[in-house]
Amino acid sequence: MLLVITEKPSVAREIGAVLGCKGAGPGLLEGDGVRITWCLGHLCELDEPKGYTPDWARWSFDSLPMVPDRFRLRVRDDPRTKEQWGILKKQLLRSDVVEVVNACDAGREGELIFRYVYELAGCKRPFSRLWVASLTERAIRQAWATRRPGVEYDGLADAARSRSEADWIVGLNATRALTLHARGAGGDQLYSVGRVQTPTLAMIVARDLEIERFVPEPYWRVEADLDVSPGLELKARWFRHDAVEAEARPASDGEKGAAAEEDALPVERLGSAEQAAGLARALEGGLAEVRSAERVERREKPPLLYDLTALQRRANQRYGLSAEQTLAIAQELYERKLISYPRTDARFITDDQVPELPAVLRGLSVLSVYRPFAEGLLSKPVRPGRRVVNAAEVGDHHAILPTGLAPDASRMSPDHKRIFDLVARRLFAALSEDAIFDVTTLILAVPPVAPLPEGLPTPPHLRARGRVCRQEGWQAVDPPGRRTDRDLPLLREGDRLQVRGVEVHEASTRPPRPHNDATLLQKMETAGRELDDAELKRALRGAGLGTPATRAAIITTLIKRSFVERAGKDLRATKMGRELIAAVPIEALKSPELTGLWEARLSAIAERGEQRGLFMRDVAAWATELVQAIRAAEAPPVHRLAATGAVVGPCPACGGPVQEQRGRYRCEAGGGCTFEMWGTVAGREISRRMAKQLMVERRTPVVKGFRSKAGKAFEAALLLNDALKVVFDFPDRAARPVSAPDRPEGMRCPSCREGEVIAGGRNWGCSRWREGCGWKAPFEEGGAPVDPREVAAQIAAALAVPSAG
Repeated sequence: MLLVITEKPSVAREIGAVLGCKGAGPGLLEGDGVRITWCLGHLCELDEPKGYTPDWARWSFDSLPMVPDRFRLRVRDDPRTKEQWGILKKQLLRSDVVEVVNACDAGREGELIFRYVYELAGCKRPFSRLWVASLTERAIRQAWATRRPGVEYDGLADAARSRSEADWIVGLNATRALTLHARGAGGDQLYSVGRVQTPTLAMIVARDLEIERFVPEPYWRVEADLDVSPGLELKARWFRHDAVEAEARPASDGEKGAAAEEDALPVERLGSAEQAAGLARALEGGLAEVRSAERVERREKPPLLYDLTALQRRANQRYGLSAEQTLAIAQELYERKLISYPRTDARFITDDQVPELPAVLRGLSVLSVYRPFAEGLLSKPVRPGRRVVNAAEVGDHHAILPTGLAPDASRMSPDHKRIFDLVARRLFAALSEDAIFDVTTLILAVPPVAPLPEGLPTPPHLRARGRVCRQEGWQAVDPPGRRTDRDLPLLREGDRLQVRGVEVHEASTRPPRPHNDATLLQKMETAGRELDDAELKRALRGAGLGTPATRAAIITTLIKRSFVERAGKDLRATKMGRELIAAVPIEALKSPELTGLWEARLSAIAERGEQRGLFMRDVAAWATELVQAIRAAEAPPVHRLAATGAVVGPCPACGGPVQEQRGRYRCEAGGGCTFEMWGTVAGREISRRMAKQLMVERRTPVVKGFRSKAGKAFEAALLLNDALKVVFDFPDRAARPVSAPDRPEGMRCPSCREGEVIAGGRNWGCSRWREGCGWKAPFEEGGAPVDPREVAAQIAAALAVPSAG
């Protein structure tokens, strides 16, 4: 029997459909000689500090640095996860299993998920690797036929383990050391530090400070109206023709920055109203002579295909979707077989994929909106160039592509349609011809009719620019934005035009814009380009801060921990976020430098060019230096450490500090701990004393003040159960009947208990999915439809045992 392990149940069903496997019980599919089960994402994780020694449960400098001799694994503390773990472990240890197939997502994290599960279960069976980038039947069958021995991916697994363990060592030790250092000065703020999280926060803080410190400078520009012929005018702008070299705009990070945003380039600006007025007098009524009339052809190459970061940036710019929302939608489109694997950092495809492109175009041509573009491309051989095909730039996965399956619009939300449309149009654009423009530049000299202000070159020069599209090419299908064509009259050198009127416009320089998801993602992707060290630059060129799959989660973590907040589309650092960056005494923790060093060595480990043990020894040594440096640094003033939420007690999951924050009690120790409790239960506020009692004693006395959904008052004790969820314990509790409607729609979500159950494309889910609630119940299990009454009954049963946390 072959045992296939996937990362998610949805992927298991897709592979099972191809291999002829059907439902064979909870958490299991089975067919002829093949059995499939699944993880639920990161089913296993590195154990928390208290799992190694009781000394590490206590926050003390004496216990730092914490560096385990050998890392231990544990199952994530969640009832659903533990249930699936029991199924998975049983299958891994069955005597009839002759081979295990790792079908987790193809990449470093997918490799880590499988290796952790395989190791924690104690499985010794040989295993192979199923590397699949698309869930179409053809791709799955091809990957199944070419699966490789698992040992060939040991380098990738070593790199994944090393990254995970190094993040544990640096993140937990730095967080504890910095927090303890602050508490020694009298503060109570938790300083959560991470190798990627902290430099990302530093970018936001730096941008906010740049905006605050920005001092606007007024300037003036002068524009003239010129008579070309009766009824035809030409507008031209004065510019300092003796300093044209200085007009080059500074490099932009994909946004409109301070200089790039201005109406006037630096060479078009005047420093005072008097100077502008004097120039206007010198031009008014003058006779402008054409000094040069240049018309050139400009080609704009098609854009590159999308990787995840580029897709997230475009979705944010065009539709205001957050990085996390775009990733979630792209993942669902992938699981519906509509697009290829989205968690990719490649913007190219390989040569062997080129023969598949015509079939993809034909598949999309059934949709009327795409038919003209598909037919145009299919009218001749599809032969993409090096801007599309470049195997050297493809790592674990190629660029995001549509699979050629046409979506059912009736089963897609507006946002799902938008993301699919972006991916489809980008493929059409990448395969299309260049966009061609005629760009005209006219430069005219005007002998002054009045004295020029001091400091201005004579004679004054005017400039007009125009651009007309001659061939839309790729922009017909995937326009980059609003385009304004401006055609200029055909003039020749020596032509003379009368200055009919002159206008003076006042403006001022503007600060850079705050970061949003799009600009921050690009800064994370290109982090390290400002570093002086050439090797670090090279290491970060293909890595940046985080990975395409994790950058959205990093932004979400910063918001969840109250270091960053959203203001519309903007991301702004909170007071707490600024205090954290100000308190970090180690520059390496606030810059991409550490990631650059690590990524270079992790890549070498993956390619078997460096030993994992050497890297981990260096990380442990650096953690020791880190703790010593933090302890020796000067503590920031106590008033800078004022927390938005005071520390209430020790986390029952990891021993870290639990804070009161925004209507809930939440562990802020980092390291993956997700413990939290609501601050209000059934209409009754949970005091700090009660919260601490729950965390320490796991129980409160019977208290009054609760109200049921029907408004009836009741009294009960609160318990913190083994799953670390707050539940009621009634003094005279008796079994209560559970009633449920025929369908789950409209019922309260059994997970967050705030949203309502809604019907999606393939699952019932929570209406608060955009706020992060991940509860789902599938329409089908093992190929058979699920009875809605059964789902409703399960929800009612869950709600009947009140979960207060």
